[in-house]
Amino acid sequence: MATLQIQVDTVVGQVKLSRVLEAVKPAALLKGFGGRFLSYVNKQFRTRGEGQWRPLSPLTLLLRRHGGDMPLRDTGKYAQSFVMETDQRTFVEVGSNLKTTSGIPLAMIHEYGTAPYTIRARTAKVLAAKTREGAWIFFGKEVQHPGVPPRPVLPSKAVAERLVQEVVDGALARIEAPGTGRFGG
Repeated sequence: MATLQIQVDTVVGQVKLSRVLEAVKPAALLKGFGGRFLSYVNKQFRTRGEGQWRPLSPLTLLLRRHGGDMPLRDTGKYAQSFVMETDQRTFVEVGSNLKTTSGIPLAMIHEYGTAPYTIRARTAKVLAAKTREGAWIFFGKEVQHPGVPPRPVLPSKAVAERLVQEVVDGALARIEAPGTGRFGG
């Protein structure tokens, strides 16, 4: 009786399987999602909300510390405050912990805007502000602020879902790296 012997090299398959297992680890995916969300936030700051943000008012331009007309970028502190947090298993969160002196989250103000509001002098006789050139502008005992326009930087639910899908597609593409063939060979 003749025998037939077949040898199969499983090394390539094992390499591919290890790629699959690494790509689907929750920590790796969550880190990828968070990184993609942070990239999106940075893009919003760079592109003025992809051209959708209202320009700065003439008074705001006059009072800017460092000049320029880029909204939310006078000091850069707000843009630099965005961070990613994850438990490595079930969630990822991207946001800012900056607050106003009265404790209101700064991100809420800029993300959704505010209605007009009144600013009143509390300890001084009048409200005043110093321009970048050093001149003072006096407003009186109170001023009607027109409100802060919304300048969202966080992705909407639909955009977040698209970004998550991009990360997953990228992970799958790395598993199916060029030159590995249909079954990793």
